[in-house]
Amino acid sequence: MNVISFQDASCAHCYKCLRHCPVKAIRVKGGQAQIIQDICVYCGHCMEICPQNAKTFESDLAYVKSMLYKKENVVISLDPSFRGLLQYEKQGQVVDAFLKLGFSQVRETAEGAALVTEEYCRLVKEGSMENIITTTCPGVISLVEKHYPMLIPYLAPVISPMLAHGKLIKEMLGNDVKVVFVGPCVAKKMEAELDPRTRGVIDAVIEFNELEAWLEEEGIDFMDCGEAKFANPDPMVNQLYAVNNGVIRSVKASGGMGAYIDISVNGLTNCRELLHSMKRGYISRCFIELNCCDGACVNGPGVNKKRGYRFKARMDIENYVLNAAPKLLYQLSGEKMTRTYMPKPVMEKEPTEEEIQKILKTIGKSNSDKEFNCGACGYQTCRDKAIAIYQGKAESSMCLLRTFEITRSKANVVMETTPNLIFIFDRELRIKEFNRRAEEVFKTERRKALQMYLFDFIDPTDFEEVFKTHENKLREKRQWPMYHMTILETIVYIENSDTCLAIIEDITAEEKRSEYILNRKLKTVQIAQSVIDKQMQTAQEIAGLLGETTAETKAILTKLRDSILEDEV
Repeated sequence: MNVISFQDASCAHCYKCLRHCPVKAIRVKGGQAQIIQDICVYCGHCMEICPQNAKTFESDLAYVKSMLYKKENVVISLDPSFRGLLQYEKQGQVVDAFLKLGFSQVRETAEGAALVTEEYCRLVKEGSMENIITTTCPGVISLVEKHYPMLIPYLAPVISPMLAHGKLIKEMLGNDVKVVFVGPCVAKKMEAELDPRTRGVIDAVIEFNELEAWLEEEGIDFMDCGEAKFANPDPMVNQLYAVNNGVIRSVKASGGMGAYIDISVNGLTNCRELLHSMKRGYISRCFIELNCCDGACVNGPGVNKKRGYRFKARMDIENYVLNAAPKLLYQLSGEKMTRTYMPKPVMEKEPTEEEIQKILKTIGKSNSDKEFNCGACGYQTCRDKAIAIYQGKAESSMCLLRTFEITRSKANVVMETTPNLIFIFDRELRIKEFNRRAEEVFKTERRKALQMYLFDFIDPTDFEEVFKTHENKLREKRQWPMYHMTILETIVYIENSDTCLAIIEDITAEEKRSEYILNRKLKTVQIAQSVIDKQMQTAQEIAGLLGETTAETKAILTKLRDSILEDEV
């Protein structure tokens, strides 16, 4: 099972997800982007920035609905970021909405965060760890295990607030209870369902976006709901876990930090920068709060970013939360609050320098001057992309500059070799493109023609008409007397650029040949007609002579017959 699914999409030459993935966990195969599970840290940002919505969250919503349909005891663990990300007037309306959906209880995940805060305070007080990296964000854990395994000893051996809350709920209400986490995080689903070390504590994960769609489907509006209470006591300062620096503030409010210097870092790129510094030994005796998302959980991928709630959400939470530590009514054993980590280093075969140079040549980078390192393909340098091609993560066709050069080269061949005149002009009839054949006919160099207008060369009536009507003219015959040419003109309106493309086919030679052939045919017809006329005259003369001879013969024969008859008598 995957947390993020990629639907088939026409994403060729986009690579936006790859450009925005700091760990390059995207493989492009056949022009289609794919997740590389062994590299991915499940931050979910590729879902947010995909222009075609080709990346989707694997939903648990159908499973949650089935549990409710079967009347199971299902409890909500609600991420504290709800206070700034859901639209309501009073928080009790949110609780009432969940109860109307069929959940038995609604509890705040911050209840589990309070237990986590106590564990962080214990670690700070002990002071045995050189550095302490918070483990509230599962994306950060994946980042360290996969990309900085040498820093695993600095990960706090403490479960996340979601896991602590799930364990707490099942300890209080029994193992038969089902716990559904609702929040803005994609990585939480990985932590709840894919990681064998943490699987089974949380039964399902729902994003805020999914929740709002579900409520709309059921016809439930927060504003129309009554007020109901959370089933948990006020977690106070621990609700700040959803915002930047919230973990540190919770630890400080609970009396912790000691000799450690606190550092708060947000955003995957910034997290990598800090971890790289730690790897090189530049960081020591620090308590470090790391969050994959800029601004922490209130800016998670499961949030409708079009609302622009990120900063409003932080203010709403901070204005509501009481900056004090709560009295813990429940505890979990140290064993249940502890977790371990394991290195999962990304193992990729590295090409030799010879192999890299060979690949660079195949993508048109025959020397360093051709390596523009534009980053359009998603890799910072052409060399990085060559390595990715060797590793099967990228394709040679991903170089947009190379594709453009090839396309432009082919287009130039057409423009330079076609026997037709081709020019492009704008609404003011200013010439924007002018090919070699046009230079020959109009006896004007292209660089000069690009500063001139169409009416400087020909009658623009037809071309103005196309601009006015947007109706194309296709192969219409015209005469250009000043150029002694007969042409077929094709004029096409280009809507996107509000320009026109003209293709002029010179058919003067064909017209002259057609005229020559027609004259030959007419001359032949005249000769044939003359022969026919003479033949008819001869036939008529012969017919006349035959008529006279026949009459004379008849008269003679008649006289001969009569004389013979007379002699007989």
